[in-house]
Amino acid sequence: MKLSVKKIVLIALYAALFVILSFYGTIQIAPNIKITMQNFPIYLAGITLGSISGAVSGFAGMLIHQLLYYGFGPTTLFWVLPQTILGGVVGYLFENGIVKVNNDIKFYVSVLFLQILITILNTIVFAIAGMIEGYYNYVLVFGPLVVKLMLSILTGIVFCILIPIIVKLVKKIH
Repeated sequence: MKLSVKKIVLIALYAALFVILSFYGTIQIAPNIKITMQNFPIYLAGITLGSISGAVSGFAGMLIHQLLYYGFGPTTLFWVLPQTILGGVVGYLFENGIVKVNNDIKFYVSVLFLQILITILNTIVFAIAGMIEGYYNYVLVFGPLVVKLMLSILTGIVFCILIPIIVKLVKKIH
């Protein structure tokens, strides 16, 4: 990976956008259920900059969010993993041409699958964090999973609409 000042700035920008959207692009429906656009910059980082940059953007964005919202604790790095994985996988799929930003079925299925994946990964981390920190409750962790998955699919549909538009604009700027 060629690391230029421009790429570092773009990674930082995507991470900052993640943090902003995690606070202002999120609607909390219940204590354990939310609709959020926070992952959108991770998709953009992965698609426009590649897997390493996508992973770094996800890691940095979620780490900053965790530090600002919860401080550093025994499970902070667990919470950072799902977004790091998301950025890396998105970048890998797009930089290797496995998926292209266009209106074909592979693009839509990939985005929807990744939204479901991030929801499942976050649920696993929630369960692990609950066990480590002593607040684990099966109903609290897994009870709202179906609702969360439906919301992640709806968010994925929004992402499928926005990604081609925004990526086209971002590539003009790069």
